Order: sequence, then structure tokens, then C-alpha cells
Amino acid sequence: MAEREFIPNAKYQIKMMVMITLIAFLILLGAGILSSLISLDDPGVGLVIMGIAIVGDALFWVIGMVLSIPYFRSLRYQVLEDEVIVHVGILTHSVKHVPYRTVTNITVKRDIFDRWFFNMGSLSIQTAGMSGQSGAEENLVGLENVQEVYEIVVTELRKFRGAMPPTTVQEGTLGNGNKEMLAEVQAIRELLEKAED
Repeated sequence: MAEREFIPNAKYQIKMMVMITLIAFLILLGAGILSSLISLDDPGVGLVIMGIAIVGDALFWVIGMVLSIPYFRSLRYQVLEDEVIVHVGILTHSVKHVPYRTVTNITVKRDIFDRWFFNMGSLSIQTAGMSGQSGAEENLVGLENVQEVYEIVVTELRKFRGAMPPTTVQEGTLGNGNKEMLAEVQAIRELLEKAED
């Protein structure tokens, strides 16, 4: 297979901007409630807190909006025969290689915004090194054709695993001779476990 390269849909940048705006609004709402409660005792302090919150929130919003543009442009995903490569970063550019030999799970995720408003999704790739943690090793975010990318990665993963030596291939893909050998090893294991008891 030739290298396949994917970039997030432009709607992902809009989603980031909507999320930044929503967070800024919630911060402002919380600050407004807090300053209203404080104003009951001391109106001057409540006004100062609200002023600080407005300035800080506006600064957060502007910085978030400005940085979302180069961040979005830095995202790029490559699907190769033996790995997935994720490029991301604004100030420090990161190139993350996820070899298929370490992949334990692949999941398509679509939150409420993705399904209802933007018609896109994310592909989460979990690896053996991340199995004890709740997050994925890498997320390919903002993909309009997320199901297509999922199918491509799964196909390449199956090809890669099918080309692995029999000792590392799952039991369902073993040939007859190897199945007999596996049954013999399992019988030996059972005998050793009984001997220990």
C-alpha cells in the first residue's frame, strides 16, 4: 500500500473555536455568579472581581482563537504499512509513530457536536503501553471520513498481523501443524500446574 495522508476537516477548526468560546462563556458566567454573591456583602469588591474576570476571560478567548489556527494547520496523519504517524504542534512540532505491533484497540469516537453539527469524528488508537491508562495513545481528530480512515487502518493492521511469525499470531490464524504444537504446549502447561499443586 502506498502511504495515505489525512488532514482534519476545516470544520474541526470551527469546532475548536466554538469550544473555546463555550469555555470562555462558562468562565464568565461563573465569575458573574461569584461576583454577584460577593457584591451582596461588598459591591466594590464584586465589581473588581467581575472586571478582572472579564479582562482575563477576553485574554483567554483571544489567545485561544489565535492559537487554534496554527494548531489546526499543524495536524497531519499518515497511514503506512506498518505504522500510523501523527504530526502536531505549534511551538514544538511533535511526530508520533504508532507501530501496528503495539496497537491493542482502535475506536471511532463522535461526540454530540461531531454528530449533530459537524458530521465528523476522531479515530483513537490505543497501544499496549497505554492499556492501564484511560486515554488513547493517539487521536486522529477532525476526520470527516473517519469511518474510511478506520477501515484503512484496520485493513493495514490485519495485513501486518497476518505477516507476523506464527508464534506471535493469534490462535485463530494458526495452521494445522502449529495448532497441534499449541495443544501440546498447553497440555504440558496443565501438567506443570497440576504438579505444583
